[in-house]
Amino acid sequence: MWLKRRKYVPKLPDFLALCERNYAQLNRYLADDTVPGHTTVIRVTEQHHYRISVTEVARFTTTLQIELTDAREHYFRPGFVVRLYHDAQVAEVLSCQHISRFKARYDYPNPGMLLPDEKRQINLLLRDWLKLCAGQGYINRELAFG
Repeated sequence: MWLKRRKYVPKLPDFLALCERNYAQLNRYLADDTVPGHTTVIRVTEQHHYRISVTEVARFTTTLQIELTDAREHYFRPGFVVRLYHDAQVAEVLSCQHISRFKARYDYPNPGMLLPDEKRQINLLLRDWLKLCAGQGYINRELAFG
């Protein structure tokens, strides 16, 4: 017996709460006078260092690129492009692993094999990455924003 699968319906309050938490966590790594080109390196392990780079600053937004800087990782280099919306105090992942322009909902199956809630899942991945950095990460403040 085949069961008809329900369509995923985004829960906007939950998604916004996730984006608000990510915004608050990312702000820990930014200086008050952030300008394009500022970078912060977060050392999670001896081999894994992540770089947060400010790529764009506008009146109400800041765009960040987050990437693994380990030269030994040739095949899998996790990375995000995240936009911070300062007026709403939310952070949204714009792209992850070279996939961008996420829709709020996807039919499944789809040609890209994206999950019905792919946008939410990518922002949850950012949340988990931020938890890792907060729990294990070390920032050399002398080098931060240099």
